[in-house]
This record gives sequence, structure tokens and C-alpha cells, in this order.
Amino acid sequence: KKKALELDFQISERRPQKMIEVKGLGKKAGDRWLFRNLDFVITPKTRMALLGTNGAGKTTLIRTMLGETSADEGTVKVIQDFKVAYFEQKKDSLNLKQTVLENICPAGDYVLYQGNSVHARSYLERFHFYKNQVDLPVHRLSGGEQARLRLAQLMLQECQVLVLDEPTNDLDIQTLQSLEDTIKEFQGAVILVTHDRYFMDQ
Repeated sequence: KKKALELDFQISERRPQKMIEVKGLGKKAGDRWLFRNLDFVITPKTRMALLGTNGAGKTTLIRTMLGETSADEGTVKVIQDFKVAYFEQKKDSLNLKQTVLENICPAGDYVLYQGNSVHARSYLERFHFYKNQVDLPVHRLSGGEQARLRLAQLMLQECQVLVLDEPTNDLDIQTLQSLEDTIKEFQGAVILVTHDRYFMDQ
């Protein structure tokens, strides 16, 4: 029997703006309900964790609440001009022929990070990319390093919601700490799919 989908929330605001409002949400896979009767609100600074075995419905719930697939029952309302940034396990957004620096900053020397202009090389140091790696082509990076670079890209995107699908895979301890710190600084909502309960708690 498949383990039920688990949700864990943290909302820190007293009078939060509703970015996503879910009422009575339900979705089937064949004759089986993946989830049903879900009611929740996603606001800025919401931290939502989804846990469950493969097939429990984690990805389906995310796609349904973001309007990428239709629900079998219930409603989803999102704010106007809603923007989402995804961390995908395949890292398809990386240009393997370009350097680490070019993937972050194709032109110029500075990136815009949470409204502030930051030198691109200094920004990359937050993700443990130093002088000897910044000018390497991405295809020479390990799988973990590519995942780290993808996360660095994501944090530069203008979005209200950051979706992280198993972000801790292939990451070392230093990078996990950097990821924790960056998520804490992120001003939007975070939806985290993970099997790592320690990381979720942090």
C-alpha cells in the first residue's frame, strides 16, 4: 500500500497576501484518489514541504495547484502575473558548452539578486564556485556541481514561488548549508519536494 502524501507548512506573516488559494482540491490517478479535500493558502514566505513515496502524488499536486493540470474536484485561484521558478532534477536549463560564469551572467560583470546588484563572481562564491571553476565549461562539472549551478541560476529569477524538486540530491554539506541560507533569504514562497526530513526542518 502506498504511503499517503504528507504536507508540512510554515507561514510567518500575520496578514499574508494570498498568492495561491486552494479549496476542496482533489485529483485521481485512475480510480485512486491521490489527494482529496485539500484546503490551504500559499503566501509570501510560506514554506511548504511535500513528502511521500514515488507515486504518492507530490508532483501531481504541484502541477494541479499551479494550474498546469486540471483538478478532478475543487478550485485553485492564483494572483495575476504569477511567476514560478523550478529546480528540475535534469538541469535542462544549463548550457553545457558555456562556462559557469556565462551561465549565470551572459553579459557584464554583475547580476541582480533580490533587488541588489552583486558582482557575478562574488555571487558564485555563495555556491562554492571559486576562481579555478568559474571559467570552466559546464560539461566538465560533476552532477552535484551542475545541480549547484542550477540553484544559483534559479535564485536570480524574478518569481513569487520557488519549486524545489529533490534539491538535496548530489549536494555536499557545504552546498546544502548554502542552499538553506539562500532559501531563508528568499522573499517569496518555497515549495519543497524532499525525502530529507532534516533539511525540511532546517
